[in-house]
Amino acid sequence: MRWLNVFLLAAVAGQTPPLPPPFPRPGTTPLLENDAVAVWNVSWLKQQYPLHTHRYDLVGVSYVEGDRIITQGNAPGRLVTTKAWVFQTNRANVTHVEEGASDPPMRAVLIEVKTAAPRAPAEEPANSLRQVAGAPAWENDRAAAWVVMSGSSGPTHRHLGDAVELVFDGSTTPKATFLPAGTVHAGPTPADGGRAYIFEIK
Repeated sequence: MRWLNVFLLAAVAGQTPPLPPPFPRPGTTPLLENDAVAVWNVSWLKQQYPLHTHRYDLVGVSYVEGDRIITQGNAPGRLVTTKAWVFQTNRANVTHVEEGASDPPMRAVLIEVKTAAPRAPAEEPANSLRQVAGAPAWENDRAAAWVVMSGSSGPTHRHLGDAVELVFDGSTTPKATFLPAGTVHAGPTPADGGRAYIFEIK
């Protein structure tokens, strides 16, 4: 009843209640959250999710192939097929509807970046990830990502920005670790048959 009253008051005032965020929702579990990021393990189940607005820029990677139907605005829904190990992005303020369309469902780990804008560029020290590991496998204006395959390990490096490490070892739940800016460490070292991703936030 309280939510109904809130809706009616907003309608009377001529305002539309804000749409919900994309997460949490069925098929999605949180992996970690702090003031800098929220990390979600997402499955697109065969159901239509509510119309929602992304509050934050989003980056991540798929790890199980699958299909989605994405509807935005007045355009008809479009079927999107995503392979495993494809980088994922979305922007703050995007509003759309999603629906899973495959069995098994597409799965991905998605990182919501809570800072409103990228940090100011800074000179990279000799032990920065870019200097010791080379060019990232993927990059946009909010993050850069490196891949560490099984049989290898991330070299000792310093994080210029906050970072999230994702480790996929064949289990049903990927592992996520947050590393604040300035952290110096080695790794990750994925298990045999696994892989890891290092996302450094800009």
